[in-house]
Amino acid sequence: MKKGKLIVFGGINGCGKGTQIIKFADYLLGLNRANTLFLTREPNEFDDNGRKAREMLTSDGNPYENKLNAVKYMALNRITHNKIFQPMIQKGIDVVSDRYYHSSFAFQHAQGVPYEEIAKANKRLIRVPDLTFLIDLPVDVAFERLKKRDGDKRRKFDSDYNFMEKVRQNYLDLQNTLPNLMQDNSMVLIDGDKGPDEVFEDIKFEYHNRFGEAN
Repeated sequence: MKKGKLIVFGGINGCGKGTQIIKFADYLLGLNRANTLFLTREPNEFDDNGRKAREMLTSDGNPYENKLNAVKYMALNRITHNKIFQPMIQKGIDVVSDRYYHSSFAFQHAQGVPYEEIAKANKRLIRVPDLTFLIDLPVDVAFERLKKRDGDKRRKFDSDYNFMEKVRQNYLDLQNTLPNLMQDNSMVLIDGDKGPDEVFEDIKFEYHNRFGEAN
């Protein structure tokens, strides 16, 4: 039986992940009528750790506090997530995730947590993706998009330009840091500062470049 693939989308808030994930899911389903797909995201509410992580992202508290707890909750939630989707992959189902451990390396390292600590928390029972699309976008462009989408009611990190610039740089560094820390060579960089259709053409090209024409 052909195994499925774990494909991840990452990038700063406002980079266009949501739009591209939907386009990509439709594309995968259209490649073959027999294809089955599991579309998911992190953090999720599959366990209490995911709920705690989401509460930290949306609460009125200081988003820079409890950074080690954020790493812990998200890593434990990720273990639960793996237990759900890994059997699907074994059965030939492709899994597409909006964020994965790359977000912890980008965001929590920007909060001051060493890469090594994040890697240690995420190595337990965590599957390395088969392909990770890192959608890169200048922070000022992302903030303009977020302002149009959310107005003044934005999440904690979405109004801190300097912090988000650190996050962006961490994402750009992942192709150099994660091969050693997580044995992860899945990442491809996608220029998100284009029209949605142009970005999607780049995503399709990288997908077929990695896996070939056959699905």
